[in-house]
Amino acid sequence: MVVSVLLALSRNLRLSANWLLWSLPVTGLFILLFASTLDALTDAFDGAGQEVVSAGLQTAVFAGIVGVVFFAESMRSGRGNKYQLLPWLMAVTVICAMVREGSEILIYVTAFAASGENRVAVFAGSGIGAGIGISLGVLLYAALRAMPVEPAFRLCIVVMALIGAGMVMQSTLLLEQVDWLQAGPQLWDSSSLVSEQSLAGQLLYAVFGYEATPGLIQVLLYMGSIALVAAAWAVSRRLAGEHYVS
Repeated sequence: MVVSVLLALSRNLRLSANWLLWSLPVTGLFILLFASTLDALTDAFDGAGQEVVSAGLQTAVFAGIVGVVFFAESMRSGRGNKYQLLPWLMAVTVICAMVREGSEILIYVTAFAASGENRVAVFAGSGIGAGIGISLGVLLYAALRAMPVEPAFRLCIVVMALIGAGMVMQSTLLLEQVDWLQAGPQLWDSSSLVSEQSLAGQLLYAVFGYEATPGLIQVLLYMGSIALVAAAWAVSRRLAGEHYVS
């Protein structure tokens, strides 16, 4: 989903997609590195290393999204020639988003594939899951590309804000698991509407950080993340207006 939205935004801004081409092999290298050092990472920070590193990667994705939103508006205003950071930010955001998930998939597949009785089921399930994920990404990209430029740009910003906030939510949950953060009082329970164990709930969690029983800290960080993306967009638009006036 992150790749689809960033690629659609890149095309919307008439940027080259070279940033995606070189980010994929770099992502593959980091996935192998992450997976091969997982034991050492897990033992770090008194056994909280895996959660802390994963939370750091997800926070980095959010930071990348904030930067992309700011510089994307700058480029639209004609100030983009001053900045060469946008393609780099897109690439780094994709790398951070894919490393954690890719390493966990690699570990899962290789571990179960080593067992002869589970090999077929693991590869079949992985293939089906990959097909569903890629299909959703292609459909999202096609939908964004089919829209007029201005609405598509705004929708990209909105979707990125939600994805970024979801990353912050997931990182918050990871840090709560190792007692680095306290959730605070539970605010509501929406399990009766969308259960976290349902297909819809798992999809919403993976993309937007859905939590059926969020705590106060989780909600505050989620809303604060959306507000920060909106602020980055608003500041960039204001600077764009001053650029047009000058």
